[in-house]
Order: sequence, then structure tokens, then C-alpha cells
Amino acid sequence: MNEVTRYRLIGTIFLLSLAAIFLPMIFDAPAPSLQDVASTSDLNNTQTFENVDPRAEVESLIAQMEQEQQAMDQAFADSKLQEKVDGIREMVDADGYWVENGTRFGEPILLPIGDETEVFAVQLATFDEQVNARKMRERLLGDGEEAFISQYKQRGLSGEKIRYRVAVGPMLSHTLAKEKRTSYTQTYGVEAIVVAMTQ
Repeated sequence: MNEVTRYRLIGTIFLLSLAAIFLPMIFDAPAPSLQDVASTSDLNNTQTFENVDPRAEVESLIAQMEQEQQAMDQAFADSKLQEKVDGIREMVDADGYWVENGTRFGEPILLPIGDETEVFAVQLATFDEQVNARKMRERLLGDGEEAFISQYKQRGLSGEKIRYRVAVGPMLSHTLAKEKRTSYTQTYGVEAIVVAMTQ
């Protein structure tokens, strides 16, 4: 490309850019004058400030909040929620573990099978380290099993220790649970046991 052509091309691009900037300004509606804007603003501000009393507004908000607080207090008293919370506090220790069986509150409870057991699980292993329990669970999940971790506090003469049980469940059939126990023992090289599962 020779120098003359390059200058012509640059000049054309420059003129097109200017046209793209200034042509829309020419064809737009005229901007409102400063006097129009000021008078409209004054009118709106006058109407707004004449109709609003800040103290009354604040007092109204405070009264509304007090009513809502009274309604919440009454609903709390009617629900007897405090009694339920106090009842749970008696059954759960300060760390959040059931006093009776040591399982962490909210996690599945695994117990020995009883005559009235209806829901079963297969416990594959118990770990001292949560990392190891998670690895085992991930392996089971990868194999398509419904695996979970049930954390519990083991209490003994030497004190308390947090342990992590890895299990698969729930199962509604004791026969199925025993079959799964045999399969897991062979597949994963563990001493699996069938346990009762409750929430």
C-alpha cells in the first residue's frame, strides 16, 4: 500500500468516527434547560418535605417493630418451643452428642440389632481420623453405594474420644443387610456388621 492510499484510508476512518459521534447529537431532541430542571426539582422537593414529618415516621416504625416483637414473643410462648429446647438440652451434651448413645445430634444413630428393629444398615469400619472415614465413604459412593458417616463420642475410663463410623443404608430387610455385609466384607476387606439404624 502506497503512502497516499494509506493517508486517504486514515482520513476516511477519522471522518467516519467523527460522524458517528456528532450525528446522533444533531438529531436528538434538545436537552432541557437548567431552569426547567431546577423548577421541577423544587416542586418535587416541596411536595415531599411538606407531607413527611420525620419524627412521626420514626415513632410509627418503632411502634410497628414493638408490635411485631410482641407477636413473635407470643408465638414463641404458644409453641412451647422453649420446653422442647430444654428437653433436648437434657438429652444432648454441651458438644452436641446424644447422652444416651454418644452419636452426634442430627446424624444417623447406629445401634445393635434388637427384636423390634425395622431399619438396618451395614457398618463397614470405624475410624479415629475423619479423613480416613471420608476416603472410605468416597470409595463407596464411587461404587454406587448409599454410604454415610456417623460421628460419635466414645466414652470410657480413659476419657472421651470422637470416632467416625462408615456405613451403608438404610435397608428395610434384615436378609438384604446380611447379604450386603458378606459382599462388603469380600469386596473391601473389612469386618462389616449389620446394625440397627435410627434417626
